[in-house]
Amino acid sequence: MDAGPKTFLTKLSNFYAPLKVQDIPPEVMEKSRRVLADFLSETAAGYKTGELARIYNAYALKMGGKEEATILCEGKKVPAVNAAMALGIMAHSIELDDGHRWGTSHPAVAVIPAVLVMAERTGASFGEILKGIAIGYDVMLRAARAINPAHLKWGFHSTGTCGSLGAAAGCASILSLPAEEFAYAVSMGGLQSAGLQEMLHDHPGIKPLQPGKAAQSGVLSADLAKLGAKSPRTLFEGQHGWLKAMCREEYSEEALTGELGERWEVLLSYTKLYPTCRHCHAAIDLIREARSVLNCTDEDVESILVKTYRLGIVEVGQIAHPATFQEAMFSLPFSLAVALRKGNVTLQDYTPELLHDAGLRRTAASVTVEEDEGMNALYPEERGAWLRLVLKDGRTFEKGIPVAKGEPENPVTDRELLEKLTAMLAPWYPPEFVEGLWNICVETPAGTVEYRNILDHFGRFNSDEN
Repeated sequence: MDAGPKTFLTKLSNFYAPLKVQDIPPEVMEKSRRVLADFLSETAAGYKTGELARIYNAYALKMGGKEEATILCEGKKVPAVNAAMALGIMAHSIELDDGHRWGTSHPAVAVIPAVLVMAERTGASFGEILKGIAIGYDVMLRAARAINPAHLKWGFHSTGTCGSLGAAAGCASILSLPAEEFAYAVSMGGLQSAGLQEMLHDHPGIKPLQPGKAAQSGVLSADLAKLGAKSPRTLFEGQHGWLKAMCREEYSEEALTGELGERWEVLLSYTKLYPTCRHCHAAIDLIREARSVLNCTDEDVESILVKTYRLGIVEVGQIAHPATFQEAMFSLPFSLAVALRKGNVTLQDYTPELLHDAGLRRTAASVTVEEDEGMNALYPEERGAWLRLVLKDGRTFEKGIPVAKGEPENPVTDRELLEKLTAMLAPWYPPEFVEGLWNICVETPAGTVEYRNILDHFGRFNSDEN
């Protein structure tokens, strides 16, 4: 049975709902394994560092309720909707989760929490988990691709607004909902779309609330659809629908419904190597190269000029002297200063001492960020930067790149991803934690893996805290 009247939503639902694990291309399943390993590692780091994560986890545990799904790292079960919220908040606490430049959003932190808690509650296989991730990414990122950049210009946070659709789709996949119920679930996810960019301008530490809420909405939507709740199948193009509300109807139908089964968005997601907003990354790549070529540090700098696109400047070009870890993740000038000093930008480089370091603050003050109309025109097909570094001795470095490391055109290797995860977790976990997680998620034959293996692995390394 199909999803009913021919709308954008029913076209999507009629395609995704019947899919079996064996229908998902092998390369899509392999990428899903890697984004899962990345997500779980960020969750572990976010548990240790996230202020909002500490607040929400304590809140969820105090509320209690039916023990359905585990809050990873806490090792305790709560209702699935609350576990999904907790996982989404933890994973998005450090700005190292994956993203998608066409959709300007972070899929893992909205989709994977919902898929995992639903899988734990239902006993779904590992293959079903990977399928749910792939389908959730596809629905979320097609929606995000379709409405951006207009959506972002109106002040919305795509991870939250589009994430609820993807989370609902991933959960509907886990529940094997037929096409009609699949459509109702995604529709209810769309009705709960929420997220504003204003958090970038005051207390950005609240940002993880939005993907957490998206994950929670996805679980709720799929549950209600399975119980018989119905929702508009005209969600997208209706008279008062999602496309009118989210982008004033500046959207691409092809991006939303084109090439189904051919263009899998998870293959087009990027991997982050630095704990900053993605709009910083191309310039950080350049300043690291400049440091190597010129053999210099932050003390040698006379001036730094960065040219980039408007939307990037809005998000990361406003704060030169961050006062908190959360502000530092959205400061391009400070990130460049750190990269010149350290040769890299890691979680360990945002200590209170470094945030107030006089030398780093001087270097950050020497950074000028300018809007480039050519880059504006190319966004989001290209999301790069041009940099000119001038040293006190007169030596210069000038270069531009179209995309940062980690994009599908310039991907990270498995070795590079493992190095990132190991370094990210080094202050709190031994190498065996990452190695074991990687082995479960990526290297062990999928047919022999269970989610219980992941839960047990987390339990072993967090047992001293539970």
